[in-house]
Amino acid sequence: MDLFKISSHKLLPLKRSAFKLEREIQRLLEANLGEVFGIRFLATEFSTGDKHPGRIDSLGLDENGTPVIIEYKLSSNQAVINQALYYLDWLVDHRGDFELLVQKKLGAGATVDWTAPRVLCVAEDFSHYDTYAVKTIGANIELWKYRVFAGEYLAVEMVGGGSAGKGSKKGAGSAKSGATKGKSADVSAAYSVEEHLAKAKGEVRAIVDELFEYVSGLGDDVVASPVKLYIAFRTTRNFCCLEVHGKHIFLYLALDPATGVGCDFCRDVRQIGHFGTGDLEVRVERADQVPKAKDLAKLAYEKAAG
Repeated sequence: MDLFKISSHKLLPLKRSAFKLEREIQRLLEANLGEVFGIRFLATEFSTGDKHPGRIDSLGLDENGTPVIIEYKLSSNQAVINQALYYLDWLVDHRGDFELLVQKKLGAGATVDWTAPRVLCVAEDFSHYDTYAVKTIGANIELWKYRVFAGEYLAVEMVGGGSAGKGSKKGAGSAKSGATKGKSADVSAAYSVEEHLAKAKGEVRAIVDELFEYVSGLGDDVVASPVKLYIAFRTTRNFCCLEVHGKHIFLYLALDPATGVGCDFCRDVRQIGHFGTGDLEVRVERADQVPKAKDLAKLAYEKAAG
């Protein structure tokens, strides 16, 4: 990953720099988790106790109410995947501790969805062994590579993992129980993309299949994450949430609602309660509405991708 400055039709390479300590990248991202990943910061250097000693670098809750562990490394090493699995197993086994932390930091009304807790491993680089390992393991571990340029520019990109999506319709079975307001879903529950798409009836099923494939294919960095009530599409953060009903589909897009002016099936939902994230609602019922929905979804992706 290189970065160039455009000057008088010439490309001037920006010099790559580096952090000297893991704590530097950790503190920078902890202060900006919402901006970079759409994650609400909960705790730093969180102790896992005496029986299972360790310290989780950062804990957070993403836009879908999913618990997130973040581990930082200056560079890849053999322990990064094992450490991620260790902390993920600890988190799932200590749901009560995490939920108490969420209530303390975000309030009693905050919802936690235990469908697929995430681990973000952030490092300057990863080996092909790391990317192969997270792909094979199947756990929801994401590898995020960062680069610092000229001491004042930071670039991040996902280079591996994200097993909850990448455009696949395959999931981990159907849920028997789920999250309710103010409560957490059973950790054994898992929601599949196909389970959501199957809610559509008649011609709406063909429409939702087409929209799912289109949004999933907007870029290699798109991850589709099925949760209880919708499918979230994200790059570093959500840009589209797809909510499927029998005779219609809702797309909630991370766009200025003014973008939907002139669209008679679009609505500003900034002041209206809804599931998922995004201020622009697009309600699709007919095939002739699909092209406009695609255009708006593409705009949301392009905005999220920078």
